[in-house]
Amino acid sequence: MQRNDGHPDAAKAGLLRSPLPTPRWGGQGGPAFTVRAVTSIKAASSTVLRTLLDTSMYPDWNRFVPRVTFSDVSDAGADATHSKTQLARGVTFIEHVDMSGNGKPSGLVKMKLLMTALEKLESNSMEKTDYKVVWLGKGYPDWALRSERVHAILSNTDGTTTYDVFETFSGPLALLVRLFVGPTLVRRFKQWNEELAQYAEKESQDRHVSASSDLGT
Repeated sequence: MQRNDGHPDAAKAGLLRSPLPTPRWGGQGGPAFTVRAVTSIKAASSTVLRTLLDTSMYPDWNRFVPRVTFSDVSDAGADATHSKTQLARGVTFIEHVDMSGNGKPSGLVKMKLLMTALEKLESNSMEKTDYKVVWLGKGYPDWALRSERVHAILSNTDGTTTYDVFETFSGPLALLVRLFVGPTLVRRFKQWNEELAQYAEKESQDRHVSASSDLGT
């Protein structure tokens, strides 16, 4: 996971035939592959994290996953602070996916996921906070298809945040996923990054305006 102190106009996304290792499954061989997207966001890392975790915001910005629902909140190991809209470690949830990226309720695919990690990463600066969030795919038996999504939220020296998300697919069904929806996933990951960036930047600007108004400036 690398920082990007530049300001790309759009997210960069691609499909990697040499898959990136993940926390649960490590390095994967065979038909494994990774979909990855990276963008620079003009907002604090805490704002980006809040946008990612608060699923009540998803209908406002997320046309790839316009809706999230939760299984029983009593999931074993779930953080006590979990609510019906907030993603938290140990919580199982359902992404209602629109592979067309239009955010329409019809034709949605349901993906079952488990959030396995929310970590603050070590930083050399007291003024910067970095985060890592990990989601584990639970929709298929592990012997058939394994998927794990890693979100890195990295503070830059200029006040922006690099958002770097990748998902590695492995197992016998990974080949079919790559052949049938690989290019679509690349487009949707790129769209996810760009829409998250736009929303987080607007949230940051709105809070700045509100704070200025409270100070009478």
